Amino acid sequence: MKRSVEKIPSVTDTSNLFSHRRYFINNLDSYQGEQILKAVSKILERNVPTKEQSETVLGEDIDTGSQVPPAEIYEIIGTVTDSKIKTLDNVARVIDKTEALPKMLTCGTVIIDISCDKDEHKIAKDYLALLKDYLETQTKPDVATDDETAEDSKKRCLLLISTVLTWGCTKPLDPDTPDLPFLESDFRKRKPHPNYKIHYDIENDVIAIARKYKSQIRATVIASGITYGGREDVLFYWFQKAWECERLLPTVGRGGNIIPLINIIDLAQIVYNLVTDFPKKLYILAVEQNISKQREIVKALGRIVGSGMFTCIPPEDAFLIPEIDQRIYDSITLNLTMEPTFIVETMGLQWVSEQTFAENVPMLMNQFKKERGLKSFKVIVYGPPLVGKTTLSNLICESYGLLYISPETIVQDTIDDLTWRVNHWEKGETAALGPIMGEEAEPSEVDDDFGEEEGFQESAKHTLAMLQTGRPLDDEEILGYIRQRLLCRAATNRGWVLDGFPTSLGQCSSLFEKGDEQDSETGEERNEDDFDEDIDLYSNVLKKLLPDIVVSLEASDDFICEKAMRQPEGDERLDEEIVLKRLNEFRAGDMRDITPLNFFDELDIHPLVVPVKEHCDYAMKSIYTTVALRMGRPCLYGKLIAIAEATKKREKEELETLRSKEAKLMKEMENKMRTDREEKMEYWSELYALLREEEEAALAAASEPMRNYLVQYIFPTLTKGLLEVAKLRPNDPIDFLAEYLFKQNPTGKMLEPGYNLQAEKLLGKIKILDDAIRDLNIQLEPLLPDDAKADEESTSKKKIYSMTAF
Repeated sequence: MKRSVEKIPSVTDTSNLFSHRRYFINNLDSYQGEQILKAVSKILERNVPTKEQSETVLGEDIDTGSQVPPAEIYEIIGTVTDSKIKTLDNVARVIDKTEALPKMLTCGTVIIDISCDKDEHKIAKDYLALLKDYLETQTKPDVATDDETAEDSKKRCLLLISTVLTWGCTKPLDPDTPDLPFLESDFRKRKPHPNYKIHYDIENDVIAIARKYKSQIRATVIASGITYGGREDVLFYWFQKAWECERLLPTVGRGGNIIPLINIIDLAQIVYNLVTDFPKKLYILAVEQNISKQREIVKALGRIVGSGMFTCIPPEDAFLIPEIDQRIYDSITLNLTMEPTFIVETMGLQWVSEQTFAENVPMLMNQFKKERGLKSFKVIVYGPPLVGKTTLSNLICESYGLLYISPETIVQDTIDDLTWRVNHWEKGETAALGPIMGEEAEPSEVDDDFGEEEGFQESAKHTLAMLQTGRPLDDEEILGYIRQRLLCRAATNRGWVLDGFPTSLGQCSSLFEKGDEQDSETGEERNEDDFDEDIDLYSNVLKKLLPDIVVSLEASDDFICEKAMRQPEGDERLDEEIVLKRLNEFRAGDMRDITPLNFFDELDIHPLVVPVKEHCDYAMKSIYTTVALRMGRPCLYGKLIAIAEATKKREKEELETLRSKEAKLMKEMENKMRTDREEKMEYWSELYALLREEEEAALAAASEPMRNYLVQYIFPTLTKGLLEVAKLRPNDPIDFLAEYLFKQNPTGKMLEPGYNLQAEKLLGKIKILDDAIRDLNIQLEPLLPDDAKADEESTSKKKIYSMTAF
């Protein structure tokens, strides 16, 4: 055959073309969307294209007139609630909600779930309006004819998953028998709950489209019951509180209302069956056959998983619980009796479990823990006295949300728990509701479960009375209470930390021995078989009591004694003799051959040995870090999340407080330094001013003789010379001033005291007179004052010469 040399045209993109094999599901990542996607994905697995179908032969001459378009493939597209999700398994494309409407028109099957998310209401109404306009343009409305030649495979399919709350206010079919169940055929009589009128309107729009355009589209409404299973939805709060062993599990009202339930896996299977074999039904009830009342649901969780204590709260108080919103309140207070005739009689659905909700609680809780990643930690902290076992145990309990158990506190913990239980039993579960009014509940319904608890209550009261007598308990009794505490629901669910016990091999054997209790709980599936060696190994011990981690704290005797002396003043101090006695007892029981650590070694539970060497680490932070690395991350869930967040918040507040204190101290220190500096500067300024005054006074006093000398001898002559210079203004004033001064003092005696021109003339005349007298040889006596004469008499060495003019 001749090969073509022309370029083969590209295949047209079919993503924007209508395909009967394309499925649309909204909210693929939601609680219900995940299971529906998993069920519908079976269609993809069943219709995987073969190799022959996927191969394309290129290069041959093809008659374009007879060219067959490529076969359509099965694919799933849809929207998600989390915009960060871009891809999902078995999903061809994840579509943004703003672009969903045109894509929905290209899908042969559209599944819209409006039962949980209010944001889907607008998308559903817009799609139904767009679909109605599209179907209107395609053909005229159906008329009553016998011609039904259109194949069902060529019709569009629309599944609307709604909720039974659109029946919330429907009156009983027979007032005399209010428990008469509703059937699918009664959907025209349904009256919606006030908060679900929009669901009711959307249901009617789907039914109207199914009636009017039945030759083009097949549409059905699925009224889903309250879904449960896996991660849980409406019942999540009660599963959470039951696992956390909340002291009182609440029931809204008296709990006599009937809640239509449906397992999420059963709902997904119903959707799958409808997609693969679409029925000629307008309305289908997706509820279980078994009738479940609210108090039966809550009490089954409390008795099998939780603390076993309950309380009835007024309906209006339900909104005081942060986890309960309007949707959960409407669902949990719903009171409807329904019978799913179609899925039982026609569809023949294989239920996940045909047992009641209460009988399925163990299996449901196992699924719940698996979906949430919940696991219990069981830890034993072993070590010498005063090494920090209690501090480390409390730190682990706080971080991981575990139950703290200690031989020293077991009696008081038991007394507190029993006292609280007895007080609650005396008050009654319905104390907050008051007496029964009118038709709220029948007496037989209210007192159904009292007889089952009577024996347990009597035993608890007897134990409490015995413990309150204050009688000292022996070691065997304490060991029994510890074992009972380890097997309680809180310890089984969340885990525990056993502080400083057991301390001997005998206590290990007694504590972990296999008694009447069973290792595997009811409903718990075991996927793995034990080895023959393990069967022999665990034949005499109760496996669910064995710890996951044994922490052995090691420290020297000198360290223990020194730490005892270093105890803070606020802590309870022990005498030296008591410390040494307890230390010697521990060392005697911790010898290599008889240490209780050997018991766990033989069970393949190898202890984590942690040396303690730091005296300053009273909070055991470094030791806790080592243990936390072995245990793994905490199970952050429910209260544990709150505890972790509270711890982080407290640490953050402490850090902020510390920083604020440091900033405050720094600011106070800066203010103090600034004040001191200002005070010192002020003092220094005053002192400097005083020193300046004293210095100026000293300089003035020191310069006074010089000033007087200048004023008396220099300035008179110099001033005249300066005045002459100013008057004559010579070319060289300095030279002129020098000549002037020289003329005034030609002999250079200007600086001698008493010198002036008049004195020079007088001295000249005196000299002439002295020369004349000397020539005349006349002797003259000097003229001396009286005091000079007295000095002359006392000084014999002084000689008086003849008086001269000088």
